[in-house]
Amino acid sequence: MTISILPKVAALAMGMSWSSALAAEETGIAWRSFDAATLAKAREEKKLVFLDVEAVWCHWCHVMDAKTYSEPAVQAALKEGFISAKLDSDSRPDLARRYEEYGWPALVIFDPVTLQDRAIGSGFQTKEEFLALLEKGRTKTDGDIQKSVKPSAQGALDAGQKTSLLAKLRDHYDPSATGWGNGSKFVPWGNIEYCIRLDQTGDGPARKMAEDTLAAATGLIDPVWGGVYQYSTDGDWVHPHFEKIMEYQAEISRAYALAYQAWKRPEDLKAAEDIARFLNDFLRSPEGAYYVSQDADVVPGKHSADYFKLGDAGRRALGMPRIDRHLYSRENGMAISALVALYQASGRSNYLHNAETAAHWIITNRSLVGGGFSHGAQDYQGPFLADQIYMGRAMLALYQVTADKQWLDRSAACADFCIKNFRRDDATGAGFLSGRIFDDAPPPVADQEENTRAVRWLNLLGKTTHEDRFSKAAEHAMRYLATHEVIAEIYSFTGGLLLADDELATEPVHIAIVGKTDDPAARALFNAAQKQPSSYKIIEWVTPGAPDSIFLETDKPAAYLCTGNRCSTPKFEAEELVNSFLKE
Repeated sequence: MTISILPKVAALAMGMSWSSALAAEETGIAWRSFDAATLAKAREEKKLVFLDVEAVWCHWCHVMDAKTYSEPAVQAALKEGFISAKLDSDSRPDLARRYEEYGWPALVIFDPVTLQDRAIGSGFQTKEEFLALLEKGRTKTDGDIQKSVKPSAQGALDAGQKTSLLAKLRDHYDPSATGWGNGSKFVPWGNIEYCIRLDQTGDGPARKMAEDTLAAATGLIDPVWGGVYQYSTDGDWVHPHFEKIMEYQAEISRAYALAYQAWKRPEDLKAAEDIARFLNDFLRSPEGAYYVSQDADVVPGKHSADYFKLGDAGRRALGMPRIDRHLYSRENGMAISALVALYQASGRSNYLHNAETAAHWIITNRSLVGGGFSHGAQDYQGPFLADQIYMGRAMLALYQVTADKQWLDRSAACADFCIKNFRRDDATGAGFLSGRIFDDAPPPVADQEENTRAVRWLNLLGKTTHEDRFSKAAEHAMRYLATHEVIAEIYSFTGGLLLADDELATEPVHIAIVGKTDDPAARALFNAAQKQPSSYKIIEWVTPGAPDSIFLETDKPAAYLCTGNRCSTPKFEAEELVNSFLKE
């Protein structure tokens, strides 16, 4: 069977990956994109839809293509009773959030009439397992996966919820192998950041959990090309799966950078820079924006442990694992925030330059009317919440390190777009939805991870701008998160939600530089302020003589460090300001 170039290009535009389009040649299955036309065809033929939600970097997705879908019995069953569709999860953040708990591939039996999932399979399945899943989907329905959640009356965790989450944070830690959980080993960056925050209150055990995990997790960093593998199997840190996904590059690099700022361990800065090396050498486009991922396999479906044991020349002689060269706003927002954190930790201007270059490219090529961002060049059923959250957070981070108000204005406009398009105000839930509602599509879900990030970004934006609407939007998202249904499903990754709750209840560290922006002494103070180790902070530049200024007038530039309801005496030297961080 052959497919012309035109259908392949069309498939890419509608969310089917290039490998999926090629899979049709290999399997003989007439894969379609997952869209309204596919649902209409299924209704017309009175068939269910089988949807394979894959990731282009995913080893087991390749194995599914090569083994299960090549079976004549599987092909016959799909042809007889289903319209078959494939979806690249990275192309549709809304549907990725809907199905991510099942892992990739997620194998969905979808009813085109009710727009609900009848059955979902998790990961690679043999021929026998897959045929049983198809039969289950034909004869029985599990009901829609999005459960009704009654919003919390207040935008905060209650005492019992917070105690429960803190207990989970400690109880799910594995002291023997380090890290959270006893199966696959990931780096839960929210837990790391929260442990850094706990250490700043004198919690020594929290610091040890974070330090030991970060030390062990260097086993996931590629010693040749840099970058970090997604996870390790076998309950240890030395059996990696080799995909390199932007979210993991960005968030783990950022976690190491935050740890270095807090504890000044050289190995943490080295780890952050080793990950960023891969980001800039392999995932940075000629335009300065960032690609999505690198595949786990150099030969799709063949485990690549031997390949990744080789040096640079040996690897290149055998070929290069495929890089997904889409340029998505979400992934660029992730990269920008990580590069800003690394700039704050290291003081090296190349990281800031690369972050600003990526931001300008996204603004030029992905901006939407109203202040938001598209996902890619051609979105189907966009825009999506994730792009707004990650780019909004990135713009706010750039403002912190440049004091350039264009970035703050961009972040605020993005927040307004987010509130207008994704805020959930129906009777069954608060928070923000992952996508927009369409009449002929699966309903979008409210996602815990996205809403946690929304709380943290919108809250800090509100504190920075003094605009109450952003603070209220953060509380609205927390009303979804602070429910027993959501909290009951969180086990190993509790740190992000605890951070969001703490930040809503407290004022950020506030560093004000009073001086002219072209004054070298003021600039030195501003640069020194970046080294303040808290990730929850506001750094602002105050013009001398400003009518609303609360700071003393001095005859030379000064910095003030404010925490809670008190401010320091003026600091006139960069070293003096940095030393004051150690006393707070």
